[in-house]
Amino acid sequence: MTMRNSLWVLSVLLLTPSVGAAQDESRRELSEGSAVVRTEENEYKIRILCDDASRPELGFTTEANRVTREATGGRYNMVNVSLRKWKDTDEVVIRSDAGVAWIPRPASAGGVLTMEVDVVPGSFVRNSAPVLLTYDMYKSGDRPDGGTTLRFEANCSVRDPEAPSFRKLGDPGGEPGSW
Repeated sequence: MTMRNSLWVLSVLLLTPSVGAAQDESRRELSEGSAVVRTEENEYKIRILCDDASRPELGFTTEANRVTREATGGRYNMVNVSLRKWKDTDEVVIRSDAGVAWIPRPASAGGVLTMEVDVVPGSFVRNSAPVLLTYDMYKSGDRPDGGTTLRFEANCSVRDPEAPSFRKLGDPGGEPGSW
């Protein structure tokens, strides 16, 4: 290869947008929001990232803790929750630290999605072997024992300045909000 050809190849490489830049342009802007997640004993406010600021039912996930810690001076989200469209169906999969559930797509009211859903463990042991719960197993009723009720309220249009935070329910600090 001659010097002239080498310079031409180098020019093309430098002037061509990189794959990473093309991918960055195709990424949509995520909306910053927050969610209140309640268990039997605790209430958590977490930071979430949403696909659409006015419709949390279109998808959201807990913000990465490395980002949360950096932005809040060390505080982190104590629970994880995500809601995502399930393949080519009109259902969503809800995943949390407590478990998983596949349900029909819910609807938000005024940009706030309030839900109470029974989740089951996403993995379990059957015949001494680990089993990962699948959509087909879940839908056919082949679910593991256990699980819990997950209650959450996701707001994708506003981020609560207190998020992330935690409180024990029943503490003398007031009653939890109504569901």
